[in-house]
Amino acid sequence: MRLRSGPLRVRLEASEEIQAQAEAAGLVLVAPGEEADLVARPDAEASAIPLSLSTGLDRRPGLSPREIEVLECLVDGWSNAEIASLLGIGVRTVRFHLGNIYATLGVSRRGEAAREALRLGVVRLEA
Repeated sequence: MRLRSGPLRVRLEASEEIQAQAEAAGLVLVAPGEEADLVARPDAEASAIPLSLSTGLDRRPGLSPREIEVLECLVDGWSNAEIASLLGIGVRTVRFHLGNIYATLGVSRRGEAAREALRLGVVRLEA
């Protein structure tokens, strides 16, 4: 089965309180009967949802905090030189981080990395 493009749609079979926590954490929840990419059934004893454990959705799929910063800049359309200047690092270091990001996300280009980061919810577009 192949995931659609766009955000991961989750059907969360849990209390309303837990569903509210999941929505506040940024999950896209679907109603019963709607098509979902993932169905999560936390234990009845769960009082909160650790996002990466209970749902299987890891918002930071093995990326370091610095790689997340680089990825946020990439999604905003910044060049390597602009990213380096903003973060106070060298262009070669930006390229190093981008290589790690591409490998972690399983992509080979900037646009693919941006799309995958947005799809996974690792970064968000600012309005």
